[in-house]
Amino acid sequence: MQADLPPHVDLAWRDPDLERAARALVVGDIAPALALLAREAPPDLRDLRVEVLGQAGQEVLVDLDVAAEDEPDRLLLLGSALNAAAWWARGALYAGQTGDARVERFLDLSGRARDALTRAAAAAPADAAPWSALMSCALGAPEREGEGGEVFAGVVARVPDLVSAHERRLQGLAAKWYGSHEQMLDFARVRVADLPNGHPLLALVPAAHIEVHLHDSSAPGAIRRWRAMDYPGRRVVRAEVAAASDRLSAAGGAERAHARWIRANQVFAAYYNSVADVAGLRPEDVDRLARHVAEAGERPARWPWGYFGDHHAAFEKARRLAAGAR
Repeated sequence: MQADLPPHVDLAWRDPDLERAARALVVGDIAPALALLAREAPPDLRDLRVEVLGQAGQEVLVDLDVAAEDEPDRLLLLGSALNAAAWWARGALYAGQTGDARVERFLDLSGRARDALTRAAAAAPADAAPWSALMSCALGAPEREGEGGEVFAGVVARVPDLVSAHERRLQGLAAKWYGSHEQMLDFARVRVADLPNGHPLLALVPAAHIEVHLHDSSAPGAIRRWRAMDYPGRRVVRAEVAAASDRLSAAGGAERAHARWIRANQVFAAYYNSVADVAGLRPEDVDRLARHVAEAGERPARWPWGYFGDHHAAFEKARRLAAGAR
């Protein structure tokens, strides 16, 4: 038996096997998910599957009893589900705006996720997926200062270019969490400097600039907000994102098969959507937007589209803007 995927599942991917396993998991059938995780897969594909299956199964897996088990994939699946449930319970508001009950639920679920993922990592020392998922715990409920960097180092020691781990590290370095604009932008620039054309990590560049724009445009003070509003359209920002955009679009067939390819193109499209809102699109911007939308699949990611309201509506707006180029 299978069911529709719930709204908290990120859908920016194409993987028929994952689709079937996730739909089965929604109604409590865990076997296809475990069978899928037991298969050999490239690290980013395995990581994507762990993330999506956790989101899909969070409502049926958070009470899964694994106390007596040391099966890595079962622990990993549980940890991912607890992670997803924790962030869904917390909501999207800043910490100071989040109610006590939500915070308490978030911390409880994050603690349980940390336990399951730590055990999964110990049971499968070479696997980067538990470390990548642990980065969500280190972001929202760190046990000590600097934990995010330590966990990220654990990921990189196993898979140097795992995309989701870099996205989470970027978040941790953002001003809204534990860093600053400068730290976050420096991280993005260093990480993309030597990447081959077509690597999805090139999307760190527009992701970082989106974070700067949203943080500053919501900051206290009308004058400061007004000065920040045109940030995505500034010449130096456009130039940096355009260079990364062109490098991503120079991908060959192998790069386009990457598990995070669709998501990367959606991040670039979201950046150009924000440019359209605050500064207007130039012809070259529309051309790049059209290229990314053409590679972005049919289903929107929750992040970063959700920053701009309903993620479905924001994605459809980008597609309409791109259609103007054809």
